[in-house]
Amino acid sequence: MESLYPVLSGALAQEKNLEIVTNNLANINSNGFKKDFAIFTALDPLGQDQPGSDGGKEPLPAYGYLDGVGSDFTQGPMRQTGSPLDVAVDGENFFVVQTPGGLKYTKNGSFTLNGDGQIINQSGFPVMGSSGAITLPAGKINIDYEGRVSVDGVEIDTLQVVQFADVKNLKKVEGTLFDSGGQTAAPSIDKRVQQGFIEGSNVNPVEEMVAMIQVMRLYEASQKVIQSTDEMATKASNDLGKV
Repeated sequence: MESLYPVLSGALAQEKNLEIVTNNLANINSNGFKKDFAIFTALDPLGQDQPGSDGGKEPLPAYGYLDGVGSDFTQGPMRQTGSPLDVAVDGENFFVVQTPGGLKYTKNGSFTLNGDGQIINQSGFPVMGSSGAITLPAGKINIDYEGRVSVDGVEIDTLQVVQFADVKNLKKVEGTLFDSGGQTAAPSIDKRVQQGFIEGSNVNPVEEMVAMIQVMRLYEASQKVIQSTDEMATKASNDLGKV
């Protein structure tokens, strides 16, 4: 029955992979969403070889498992909204928001004002400027390509736009928010803030549907192997009982 363990571990890994693909599909219309993907690895459970049929050594069956989840930072499509507090930023640049868990980073620039005139994201977290949270007086809001925020022609602050040495080290913490993963956020050198635009999700529905079908087929194949192995073990046990 030990030969069943690698199949079982693979089935469990594909079950988790299905959750990732399903979540991607659920966020097709989520602004600034970056699709996730499963990172698989194989592990020799005993860390050793077993005797081979030829008297030599051969590796034990590897156990496949989900080692982690990564995010694809390919830029999503830009959609024009015309809203003065909808902003998008090109490339691997991020806006900064203050959360109860510290500073987090996002590509979702769908902002609004709270009752105090503070710019906040859709979760109610303050959006950071060069001087901290940005509070605006009443008036016509303008945000230029450098992220400078003005009201009725008077400059108030500048949106913080940052970049990282390696976006692969960013850790998704919730929806479209990322943790720095221990990296230092640096002020963006090459940024282009676009007022009245929103970056959409980078999830490709066709690719995700194909991925879902592949995952389900792998999972079903694993189930059939498990079922067949169980039937063989039951039959062997019954036959031995007759001897």
